[in-house]
Amino acid sequence: MFFTLVVSDSDPASKTMSSYLENEQEFLPSKHENIFYSKNYDNIQLYKSDTPLIYAEELDKKVPNSQFFIFLSKHFSSSKKASLTCHFTGNFQDNCYGGNPCELGITFPSLQKGYLQHVSKLRDDLQSFEITIEATHHGPTSLKKPVLFVEIGSTEKEWNNRDIAAIVCKSIVTILSRPITHKKKIGIGLGGNHYGSKFNFLLLNSDIAMGHICSKYNLKSINESILKQMTTKCCEQTTHIALDNKGLGKEKQRILDLINKSGLEIIKL
Repeated sequence: MFFTLVVSDSDPASKTMSSYLENEQEFLPSKHENIFYSKNYDNIQLYKSDTPLIYAEELDKKVPNSQFFIFLSKHFSSSKKASLTCHFTGNFQDNCYGGNPCELGITFPSLQKGYLQHVSKLRDDLQSFEITIEATHHGPTSLKKPVLFVEIGSTEKEWNNRDIAAIVCKSIVTILSRPITHKKKIGIGLGGNHYGSKFNFLLLNSDIAMGHICSKYNLKSINESILKQMTTKCCEQTTHIALDNKGLGKEKQRILDLINKSGLEIIKL
């Protein structure tokens, strides 16, 4: 597997992580514009995007040798909580933050699970940080390879923290440099809040990996077409649908009727 870490100088956390990778992990300029090769990892390269990360729809052409894209980004929240987050990309409705409306990116659930489990084991070094997945949101959505966002939140204090950037980057390159174990159980998630606490618990405490997650806020947009994207836009075979059973709101019966036609095993949380 060949991976590309994607960064942008327009994003302060991304810039901090890029600096760490270049100076401490010896990612060095190559003959190809904006591409840095690694002296230590022959299956990982670094790409500096000229556009903000959520609009980087050009990567299939500019980095054609990559099989997977991991975007290193900032996370912003109004709560300003220190956090490490990760999520897949896509728009269930409109495209306020990049990508195309009603289009989902391609997921790699086992990779996200591996990263989340790895950083969760570093809790002693991250005592003040919340470690969590997020529901699917924002662009890019049209790339033909799987996309995972790995983020540091939620203020400039954390975005510019080189020690935290080191933990995130070390975790990523460690995961990518080893064979990734593909989980037999691959799920999508429906319901709950944006940070998917029940799905987060499932990832950390079971043998299931999660792909796209649609929070309660976006359930009104779930139809057969979007549900098909959630299950098929994945580099692994989707086997389960996980429900935040108390977090489906007024869409609950419609969602239950819809997923009963899917043929996938249903998990109620």
